[in-house]
Amino acid sequence: MKAVPRANEDCEIKTTRYEEQNGGSVPHTIPYRTGDVLTLKSGGRPMTATWVGPVAFAPGIWLICEWFDDAGEVQQGMFDAATLELVAHV
Repeated sequence: MKAVPRANEDCEIKTTRYEEQNGGSVPHTIPYRTGDVLTLKSGGRPMTATWVGPVAFAPGIWLICEWFDDAGEVQQGMFDAATLELVAHV
């Protein structure tokens, strides 16, 4: 059976590919990892990071996060890492 990389290992691989493909740079230290609980720096509900890494259409590190709205429905959004702050590492 093939070993599955952990979230941070996977992010390091994606970061390297991003740098190679775009000639850009991304932070060498990614402060967040999959499973972390985060909020927007501007406020809002706690969210869980479900994906962390670079994306093809924008520089930097991005996170896909999920949270529950007032009706209890799951919501999902993509955020620049610079707009988030850590509530708890998991």
